[in-house]
Amino acid sequence: MTGWLDRVSPLVLVLLILLPWPALSETEAKATVRIELTGLDQADGNIYIAVYDSEDTWLGDDTILQRKVVIAEALEGEVVRTELNLLPGEYAFSIFYDSNNNGKLDTNFIGIPKEPLALSNNAKPRYGPPRYEDAVFRVGDELVVQRLSIAAI
Repeated sequence: MTGWLDRVSPLVLVLLILLPWPALSETEAKATVRIELTGLDQADGNIYIAVYDSEDTWLGDDTILQRKVVIAEALEGEVVRTELNLLPGEYAFSIFYDSNNNGKLDTNFIGIPKEPLALSNNAKPRYGPPRYEDAVFRVGDELVVQRLSIAAI
C-alpha cells in the first residue's frame, strides 16, 4: 500500500514547500475608525490617542494601540482628522491635547487631568473617571466615524 506522498509528483512537492502560506492573523480584515476632533483649530503641537479593548484596562497603561498625531498635519479647516485600523471587536479610546508638549497627560495632585481630553462616544466623567461602557463602540467591517469635541475637564 502506498501513501499519498508516493502519488504526488516531485514538482508539486517542491511548490508546496516553497510557496508562502498565509498566516492566520492575515485572514481577518481590519476596519477603519475615522476620528474627527473639534476644538483644536487654534492649537499647535500634538494629540495622543490610546485605544483600549476591555473595561479592565480602560484608561490605564495597557493599551492595544497608541498614536501620536501632529495637529498641523491632520488639521482640515476646524477639524483634526485621523484614522485607526482595528480588527472587528469592541473598543474605547481616549485622546488628550499635550498643551505643554511634554509627551504625557498632566494631572493635578488627585489625578484629575489638567490638559484637554476627548473620549470615544463623547463620554463624560461623572463623579470620577468616565465609564468604559459609556465610551465603548463596536467595529465591524465598515467605516466607523467618531465625531468628538475636546475640552478641559
